[in-house]
Parts: sequence; C-alpha cells; structure tokens
Amino acid sequence: MNSYKVSQHDTTHGKDGEHHLVKGQHSHMRLWHREEPNADKPESTNPYETLGYVIEGAADLIIDGQTIALQPGDSYHVPANTPHTYRITQTLTAVEVTTPGSDQ
Repeated sequence: MNSYKVSQHDTTHGKDGEHHLVKGQHSHMRLWHREEPNADKPESTNPYETLGYVIEGAADLIIDGQTIALQPGDSYHVPANTPHTYRITQTLTAVEVTTPGSDQ
C-alpha cells in the first residue's frame, strides 16, 4: 500500500532525535524539531545526498574545509559521501530530504 500522507501522530523518531516523515521510492523526508545548541557533532559521511531548509534557529554546516552559516530561509546541500558536521548555534528547526532514502 502506498503512503500518500503521514500524520504527525504517525511519525517515528530516529536515533539522533529526528522525526521521520514521509518516505518515497527514492527519497525520505525528516524534521529536526527544536534541536538545542551543541558543540560540534562528530563528523560523519553518509551514502546519501541531503537537501535541507532551515525553518528557525541557526547552525553552522562544516564541510569541505568551510564553515557555512545557516539562518532561517537558507537551503543547504550535502553531497553523498562527503565528510561534514553541524554546529547548532540557536535552537534549530529544519527539514531535510535524503536521496536515496535513509532511515538515519
């Protein structure tokens, strides 16, 4: 059966606190809701591409030797297999899509 809609009460949570939203055949949407400021998270490399949009708060995306400040209204891209990390500087809400889909 296809999932055309996922209601808030049907979402699941990942190991890092993210909310897993709708999942398609080739991509997956997740929400980072009110993530608190933190020191640098450990650097990670994922086999999927990430596209994101900051709804509120602020974070630094550290990638390719650059620190990229993210503010509300900013979109960002992390290519597959690229080492990166995030530093949340103000309580953050952001939505991300991963391709291919990932439950991480």
